[in-house]
Amino acid sequence: MTLMNCPLCGGSRLKKFLGTKNSAIVRCPACGFMFREPYTGCGAAKCAACSDRCMDHLEDPAFLEARLRVDGERVSRIKKLTGKALPDLKVLELGTGLGCLASLLAGSAGGYLGTEPSPVFYSLQHKNFSELSGKIIRTILPGPEYEDSFDLMVAVDVLQFTEKPLGFAAKAKKLLKKGGLVYLEVPNESLLRLRARVRKTLGLYRGEPVHHGHINFFTSKSLRYLLENAGLHIETLGQTSIAGDPDRLFLTLKRKLPLYLKAFSTFAGLTKADLPLGLGNTVCVASKRT
Repeated sequence: MTLMNCPLCGGSRLKKFLGTKNSAIVRCPACGFMFREPYTGCGAAKCAACSDRCMDHLEDPAFLEARLRVDGERVSRIKKLTGKALPDLKVLELGTGLGCLASLLAGSAGGYLGTEPSPVFYSLQHKNFSELSGKIIRTILPGPEYEDSFDLMVAVDVLQFTEKPLGFAAKAKKLLKKGGLVYLEVPNESLLRLRARVRKTLGLYRGEPVHHGHINFFTSKSLRYLLENAGLHIETLGQTSIAGDPDRLFLTLKRKLPLYLKAFSTFAGLTKADLPLGLGNTVCVASKRT
């Protein structure tokens, strides 16, 4: 297999890191970035070939209620980390997905625009959240007419699906006003091999070690490299627990939690012991200073 250069820094001394059925995960020693080879993906890959799609569970009130609780906590985290009051902000959300977070942001922000390239997700949002009508556009990045327009950009679980993430981040930055903020969440893949074992043990992704649609796998180091080289200044960079939130575990497994997982979730919630193991999400707020 002939490896391409690193999509983040252009480095060529790449090493195979982890194998999957039809591809490999390779790592760039220069910037720490890991990516799938062959390097192909799209916005709709979130659903492609998935045997247990999130959208198939939206008719279950428990699933939708858990999703809204998780995104409600996320809105609280955005307010806390940015120090901003949403009614004072014009907000852009990239990759609105199921529409749950979009419904909460659109209901509280001073101005709101969302983007979603997948026609499947786009139609679901209009079906489940009528209040989003006219507020979501079928693309991943708005056009140049929106440059210097937004006070806050929100991108949750977007960068792991995006080809050429450095170019993507640089284009997204142009949409922010000077002094504008971006809130990001991506899976923390610092200990990808361990995370892969946990996923396989839980029976996720048809036994594959990584999500079928992810093409980028970020550590704190590679996310920092991405943002700084896109011209963004990091304000905060930390971790948030997945294992310590029973709603997040329920949404991941899409089934009632067995007792041993409930106990593990309680333990993780109290101790945050899952975070040093790389089992949470990386959360970052960055700003556009120029």
